[in-house]
Amino acid sequence: MTTSGKEDIKTDDKFIIDFEAFEKSELSINFLIIEKFFDLSERKTLMSLSTKELLAKVKDIDKDLEEKSEDHLLKKFVLPGTSLIEAVFRILILNENKGMTINQMEEKLKIAWATVIYLKSYTNETISEMLVSENEYFIKKQD
Repeated sequence: MTTSGKEDIKTDDKFIIDFEAFEKSELSINFLIIEKFFDLSERKTLMSLSTKELLAKVKDIDKDLEEKSEDHLLKKFVLPGTSLIEAVFRILILNENKGMTINQMEEKLKIAWATVIYLKSYTNETISEMLVSENEYFIKKQD
């Protein structure tokens, strides 16, 4: 999965989802993206798309809404009941799996979880500890 053990993380270190690790594990990143971001009625037609095409489709969700905030997808998919690792996974998908620093992730979490800020622990240290441990979403430090 990702790196194990304690590791120093610099503030400019970026993290991504390791799509190759998903492939090697025989798990489907495409299935996971489809399951977490699309309605049941759309899922069958999306299975033939590449991961890159799916990431583009995620960006297009709700594109036809007239009144939407810049972070409307973030607020739609990173709900207060979402676990921290799941929230980071969704944030990375919404960012098209472009590398993000822990500070960038923390800012997105503040926006998504503004209503439950006092109930959640998503400090820089908490996110760091989570990301240097093995995780089911194969999130790792970008090389």
